[in-house]
Amino acid sequence: MRQFLVFQSLWAMQTEPGSLDAQLDRIAAAGFDGVTDHYYNAADVARLHAATAARGLQIEGQLFPQNVDDLATALDVIGRHGCHHLTLQADVRPRTQAEAGRLIEGWQRLAEQADFPILLETHRYRLTNDLMFTLDLLAQMPDLKLLADLSHYVVGRELPEPGVAEDDEQIHTILRHSWGFHGRVASSEQVQVSLEFPRHQAWVERFSGWWRYGIEDWLARPDTPQSLSFTCELGPPPYAITGADGREISDRWAEALKLKSLVQALWKTCCTSSSAQKAGADGNDQKDAQQRPVDHKWPG
Repeated sequence: MRQFLVFQSLWAMQTEPGSLDAQLDRIAAAGFDGVTDHYYNAADVARLHAATAARGLQIEGQLFPQNVDDLATALDVIGRHGCHHLTLQADVRPRTQAEAGRLIEGWQRLAEQADFPILLETHRYRLTNDLMFTLDLLAQMPDLKLLADLSHYVVGRELPEPGVAEDDEQIHTILRHSWGFHGRVASSEQVQVSLEFPRHQAWVERFSGWWRYGIEDWLARPDTPQSLSFTCELGPPPYAITGADGREISDRWAEALKLKSLVQALWKTCCTSSSAQKAGADGNDQKDAQQRPVDHKWPG
């Protein structure tokens, strides 16, 4: 049975109290399945792997490659320990599809040799900064596997709310090529808004609809791995909005827990729907078989 794993970003814990060990204890106690963090420096990788393994937590590694060799070097380190998957925030801004394609093809060749998935994240000020550029890449490279952080396209393109059908279909295209998620709710003007405020509920519903679409599409694929991950990535200031006193206007940890519950509920809904559809299809197949004319063969 395929699983849904919810991770907590350690970047989101930077301004929270306590040591790494204390924070990992808190994350594990809250029921998260793993953590997301930078994962390429040998000493940091070894320490994080040991600390998470002791608590039964998994790791989503993050890397910021500028060339193909950056990934090769990181894999030499990561390969000694492993991870659930590795996310690439490609720290380059190519102007042409050809230049981007050469880099991605190099990373894909290395990914084929790894024991874990390697996903290209959609993110501002990265190779995937522009939605249209990324869509054109997908048209040329349909096997490209993404990690969807949709917040960057919402605020980067200032998508309107209520939505436009064309915008939603473009986001759906990203989701059909996505094999994991980073989660926060954005608005047209802010990359991270509170889940609690009434004025943001239309955006909460819209992101929920997108994530549900992505989960349903992932469940319907014939070649999915054992588990799908979603990272609660509610960043500290300046991602988090602050008041005049410099303090956040919402409780980031409490919102991470709420986001976790929200996406877990989406997963259950999608699994129930998927099972019902499969049962219906199986029933129709049996009914068709019962109604199919019998080819009588008379003894010769």
